[in-house]
Amino acid sequence: MSNVDAQEKSGAQRATVSGFKKWRILILVLIGAAVVALVIFFGKPEKTAFEQAVELIKSGKSAFAVPILEKLSRERPDDANIYPYLAQGYLTTDRPAEGRLALDTALRLRIAGRQLAPVVSAYASYYTTKGHFAEAEKLFNSASSVMGAHDGADERARLYLAWAEENLRNTDLEAAVAHLKQANAHAEDVSEPLRSLIPHRLSDCYRQLAALAETKEKDQKKAASLLETALQVSDEPITRMNLALIYRQLGNTQGAIANYDLVSKADPNNLEARHHLVTLLCEKNDFQAAQTALIELTDKERSVENYVLLANLDLKLNNYPGAVRALEDALDLGDKPELLKQLEVVLLDWSQKLLKEGKREASASVKVRAERVAEQLSLLVGKPEDKEKPIEDENSLAQKPDEYFERVPPIALSSSRIWLARGSFTPEGEIRIRNISGRPVKDLSLKVLFYDHSSKRASGSVTLPVASPSSPPLETGGSRTLYFSSPSTVKSEHRLAVVIYWRGRLLKEYPVVKQ
Repeated sequence: MSNVDAQEKSGAQRATVSGFKKWRILILVLIGAAVVALVIFFGKPEKTAFEQAVELIKSGKSAFAVPILEKLSRERPDDANIYPYLAQGYLTTDRPAEGRLALDTALRLRIAGRQLAPVVSAYASYYTTKGHFAEAEKLFNSASSVMGAHDGADERARLYLAWAEENLRNTDLEAAVAHLKQANAHAEDVSEPLRSLIPHRLSDCYRQLAALAETKEKDQKKAASLLETALQVSDEPITRMNLALIYRQLGNTQGAIANYDLVSKADPNNLEARHHLVTLLCEKNDFQAAQTALIELTDKERSVENYVLLANLDLKLNNYPGAVRALEDALDLGDKPELLKQLEVVLLDWSQKLLKEGKREASASVKVRAERVAEQLSLLVGKPEDKEKPIEDENSLAQKPDEYFERVPPIALSSSRIWLARGSFTPEGEIRIRNISGRPVKDLSLKVLFYDHSSKRASGSVTLPVASPSSPPLETGGSRTLYFSSPSTVKSEHRLAVVIYWRGRLLKEYPVVKQ
C-alpha cells in the first residue's frame, strides 16, 4: 500500500469517528430534554379545590364554584380566605342573602381589606341598584374597620349620589344635602369624574335651598348664608350671580360688586354680569371703575345704549374726547337724530371749554366739527324753520300752482317693507306711494340708495320710475306700489339702510330687516 492510499484511509476513519460523536451528542441532548419535560409535566403539583374554585369564579363560572366553596366552608369554617369568594359566587348566582352571611363572616374573621374591597363594592352596588341605600351604607360602615380609605371609595360616592337623587325626587332637599355632604367628606379619595361631580351637585342643592329660603320663607339673610356655603363647596358663576342679586337687595352693594366682578373676570363672555357691574358702579358714583368696566363690555357687545352710557361717564369724568368717540361709535350703528343732536351739544360744550382754557385753535376746530354734525342732522330731520311751517292738507295742496311741486314732492310714502331673505345677500323692498298734489302727476321718479352704516358708504342705488310723458300719469289721489332690489350683494354682518330720494331731497330712511 502506497503512502497516498494509507493517508486516504486514515482520513476516512477519522471522518467516520467524528460524525458518530456528533450524532451521539445530539441523541443525548434530545433524551435530556424529554426527561426534563416529563419531570415538569408529571411533577407539577395538582391544584387544590380552593384554587380550582377561585379560577372558576374569575372565569365567570360561579355556579360550578359555589358547591366547592360550600363544602370547603363546612370542612374549614375558620379559613377566612374562603368567604369572600363564596360571597361573590352567591351574588353572581342570585343568592344575595346567603352571600351576605358569607360576607359578614369574612368581616368577622377580619380578612385583609384589599381582598375584601371588591366584594364589598359589588354588594354595595347591588343594594344601590335595588334602592336599598341604608343597607349599602351599613355594609360600608361595617367594612370600614378593615378597608382602607381608598378601598371602595368610588362605589361609596355613587351610593350617596344615587341616594341624594332619590331624595331630590321626593323633594327632600335637606336629606339630599346631608347625603351629598357625606360623599363630599371623602371626595379626595374618589377618582375623576366623580370627584368633580360631588361638589357640583352639593352646590346645586344649596342653591335650591337658598331659592326656597328667599321665595317661600322670605328670609334673604338665610338665602345669602346658604349661597355662601355653596361657594365654599364649589365656586360657580351661577352661585355668585344669585348671591350678588341678594346682596344688592340687602343693601350690600360692595359685596354685589365683588361677586359680579369675579364672574366677569372668570367668564369674559358673561355680559349679564358685566351689565350689573357697570350699573352698580354708577350707583356708587365710582365713575372711573364704571368707565373701565364699560369699555371692557363694549369690546364684547357693541350697542348704542352702551356707547351712550360710556359717553355720559366720560362727561362726568370731564373726558370730552372720550365722549365724542363714544357717540361716534354709537352713530356707526345707525344715524339717529337724537345721537347727532347729543354729539353736537358735546362738541359745542367742548369748544367752549377749550376757549376758556385759551386754546383758540383747538376750540375753532371742534366747533367746525359741531357745524358738520348740525348739517348732517338737518339732512335727516330738516331745518327748524321748516318744522314751524304748518302742515298742508290735500285740499290746500290742490290749490297750489304746478310750480309749487317743483320744490315740494307731490307724493307721500304711505307704507313700506324692506327685507333681506334668509340665506340671501340681496336686499329687497317695496314702498307704496300716494298722489297728494290734487292733480295727475305726469313726470316723477324716485331714487333708492342702499347705504351701509358699517362701512359708511353707499352699496348701490336704483331709480324707480313712477310716471313719465310717455306713460300713463299717476292719477289724482291714486296709489302705486313700487318693488325694488339691490343691484349688488351685501356682507352678512352689514348694517344696511334704504334711503329714498326725490330730486336729491331725502324723503325717508328705512332699515333693512333680516328675516
